[in-house]
Amino acid sequence: MQRFIVLCRKLVIEGVMTEPKSSKQQQVYYLAIAAVVVVILIAVWLLFGKEQVAEAPVNLMPPVEIVPQPTEELEPEPLLEPDLTEPKPDTVVNIAEPESVADVVKEPEVDTILPTLDGSDAEVKERLLALNWQPGLAALFVTEDMLRNFTVQVDNIAQGQLVKGFPVLQPLEEKFSVADNAKMQLDDTSFARYTPYVQLLDSVPPEQLLKLFNRYEPLLQQAYAELGYPDKLFKSRVVDAIDELLATPELEYPLELTRSSVMYEFADPAIEQLPAAQKQLLRLGPAHQKTVKKRLQQYKTLLLKPL
Repeated sequence: MQRFIVLCRKLVIEGVMTEPKSSKQQQVYYLAIAAVVVVILIAVWLLFGKEQVAEAPVNLMPPVEIVPQPTEELEPEPLLEPDLTEPKPDTVVNIAEPESVADVVKEPEVDTILPTLDGSDAEVKERLLALNWQPGLAALFVTEDMLRNFTVQVDNIAQGQLVKGFPVLQPLEEKFSVADNAKMQLDDTSFARYTPYVQLLDSVPPEQLLKLFNRYEPLLQQAYAELGYPDKLFKSRVVDAIDELLATPELEYPLELTRSSVMYEFADPAIEQLPAAQKQLLRLGPAHQKTVKKRLQQYKTLLLKPL
């Protein structure tokens, strides 16, 4: 570009220094020179007047082929959700182990195997005496032929009767007696003889005894069938016995007695005609009778409750 400019300037100077012979020729000469300059300038502008691009610096290093990397489209981030996935199999979970075997609390195994009726006394005794009876009173239980004796007593009480020879509890230590020249009647001294038995019945929640009843009900049903009731439910017979005792009338004490023979009888014929099971409940006294009836009602409610 600079070379062309210098050349144009040289031509103009030479033209100026050359003297034409006439003015007309001089004008033509100047016009020719101007035209040449314009043409040269236009040519220079056409060649170099476009957008100039800076020459790239000389790179002495060997060319490196650049491979274009595919562009990844950015996707919107998903909303955070709770991680419901299960841990991978190779995930190691450290669980603290107890220091000793004593630290491991094992649940008691449920014993579903029943003994035979003939061989049931050992287990029945163990489970019955394990309940939270009032201290010193569990010795009142008779621990021989327990299920059969209980079945016989229930069947007889349901009929309003008392039967000997099939004891469930130990007999009273003190016999009923009346002092000389004293009025024959049931009094507090007589009622006190039954206090340990009432306390025994009242010392354990009915739910605990009912649990034992439910366990041994198949054996009780077997013993009941031996009495001649193969097609009747023993549980229904227990409810009948409870109803018989609950039907004992509420009387005003003291109750007068008579003694025509060895046995004492109630002086009131209406009382003496009551079933033997109800008369026995009267002998407990009004306070003990109330406690026993309350417990019997609770047992009845539980027995009639669907499992």
